[in-house]
Amino acid sequence: PEQNVDFLDHYLDLRLDLSKVLFVCTANQLDTIPGPLLDRMEVIRLGGYITEEKIAIAKHHLWPRLLERSGISGKRLKITEPAIRAVIEGYAREAGVRNLEKQLSRIVRKSAVQLIEDDSARLSVGLQEVEQYLGMPFFRRESPRRDVGVVTGLAWTSMGGATLPVECSRIHTLNRGLKLTGKL
Repeated sequence: PEQNVDFLDHYLDLRLDLSKVLFVCTANQLDTIPGPLLDRMEVIRLGGYITEEKIAIAKHHLWPRLLERSGISGKRLKITEPAIRAVIEGYAREAGVRNLEKQLSRIVRKSAVQLIEDDSARLSVGLQEVEQYLGMPFFRRESPRRDVGVVTGLAWTSMGGATLPVECSRIHTLNRGLKLTGKL
């Protein structure tokens, strides 16, 4: 407020009182914001949705909206909760629901073709149909490795967390006694 009482807009060449203005900025990553600007901001971190929240959003908001946009009745096309969970865990692991909506939209479009071919058909999208409509999942559930010399590490990516098996094996040579297959 002290600096913005007499702010000079260089484009309009006009002095403005911005002391009572609240600036709101959003960013997905703080790394790209210059340090001096970031120092003058109050950072509020918002976590992503958990799976149960995404399921509720998909059931109550995304799915009905997609059906309405496509002109399909909710009685003619339904999706089961396990199918929504499979879409979330296998195809849309980001913090938000944008990609989840895209994947559900693909299911609606492919189902619409079947409904057009048979006017009296009623479809229910279950676990088997998810892979049929969306193809192989992008993400698969990993089982923990329990081999000797394997340690499970955690990594962060823009799509969320992941586990990395780091293995150490012994090599019988004079120069090397250990071979690493990965690093944390």
